[in-house]
Amino acid sequence: MSMSMFSWMTTGPNMVAATDALCWLCLTVLAGASAMTLFNWRFAARMEQCPSAARVHADDGAVIQPLVQPLVSLLIPVRNEAENLRSKLTTILQSTYRPLEVIILDDESTDGSHHIAGSILAGAAFPARVVRGSPWSPSSGLSGKAHACAQLADHARGDILIFCDADVISSSLAIQRTVDWLTVPAGHHRAAGVTALPFQSCTGWRERLLIPWIMHLPLMISVPLFCSWRMPVDSLQMANGQWIALFACDYFASGGHRKLGATPLEDVALARLVRRATGRGIRPVLAIQDINAAMYQDWQGMLAGFSKNLVAIGGGNPWYFIFLLFLMNVTFLFPLWGWLVRPDLAAVGLALCALIRCVTAVSFKLPLRDVLLHPVSLMLLNLAGWKSLRHAFGGSYEWKERVMEWSST
Repeated sequence: MSMSMFSWMTTGPNMVAATDALCWLCLTVLAGASAMTLFNWRFAARMEQCPSAARVHADDGAVIQPLVQPLVSLLIPVRNEAENLRSKLTTILQSTYRPLEVIILDDESTDGSHHIAGSILAGAAFPARVVRGSPWSPSSGLSGKAHACAQLADHARGDILIFCDADVISSSLAIQRTVDWLTVPAGHHRAAGVTALPFQSCTGWRERLLIPWIMHLPLMISVPLFCSWRMPVDSLQMANGQWIALFACDYFASGGHRKLGATPLEDVALARLVRRATGRGIRPVLAIQDINAAMYQDWQGMLAGFSKNLVAIGGGNPWYFIFLLFLMNVTFLFPLWGWLVRPDLAAVGLALCALIRCVTAVSFKLPLRDVLLHPVSLMLLNLAGWKSLRHAFGGSYEWKERVMEWSST
């Protein structure tokens, strides 16, 4: 930029016009984000409101006969998850759904996960077993989780595959409701899969402040959860690897996890792969009542976990992610800096920002008091973003004692 142009932009009237335009731009973005948030809060599918696909009804509403339930394979990859298995695996055994099989794949654990899982599954009222996974190596071209999930699918016999993380607590009705959403009655647009957006348990205040910026707000403000799975747009396809259910035929037709490469964002990549292969997407469902996930035990674990895939969540290009992070800061801190130049617009921006944060908190059962720490939570996002950029520019990341090549896809 020439000195004359810089001087023109920073002179009084021109500077005022530029800052005024920026204020209006931020206000417009916040208004659009508020509208999308309200639409998602009102119209997004909720797991407990599942359609009754498991029964046939007469014209007067009386139940005629139950339909044959499809066999479900619940598939859980495990790598050094002894603590989670002890505290959470027993909830799976309380499932009311039948027919069901549970398969746990021990991915080279060194903490006794194999024996713990086996002893817990011994009391199951349905077929359940633990299998040992083949060793992972960088030459496989897959991330560790994709490598494990691909093997799990090979062992499954079910018509429906549900991939579930070891840190998930599920209600006794979670599987039944997932199947009902997946097998909606004829006349509805059928999805290729269903993914749950669960309640996220956090052990500390920093974890609780960061979670919304990564797991909740990006979805609520930019993805029409109520119809994204019907739209032939890759960027709108999403899935949450903590709980993904797919028709087995669609999973294998797409190539499954073996086609995902080394991406740290294998769940979203799988959703896009299935959409391209079948023409049908994966329906996101709010599952706050039925599924509880505790991804990380502490702040350092959460920072390490999110930093491996945050750039990938933001599109994959590190420079684009930097721009996106800058845009998030300018827009969502507008109520603070805007007060210095346009307090009237900043007041409206504050109301819109509070609306977005409060509706999101209510949707995912987060404490409303955390909204008061909005600027602090954004600084934690910046910290996680900076660490993620280091992985992206460095070309690798470490997760569960494995060093993997970083992939943007």
